[in-house]
Amino acid sequence: CPRRTFLACLILASKFMQDRSYSNRAWAKLAGLPPREIGRCERAVGNVLEWRLWV
Repeated sequence: CPRRTFLACLILASKFMQDRSYSNRAWAKLAGLPPREIGRCERAVGNVLEWRLWV
């Protein structure tokens, strides 16, 4: 789903760039998804990128 992929990219970028980021529970509340789904999407995108988050 493109929406979840975008959200996962946004979450990963936020966690990578900020020392204190929002919790998955907070992201889930904002997105209207269960926290477990947020974590699953985040891991899926991270795995595709091989966790190479730097530019």
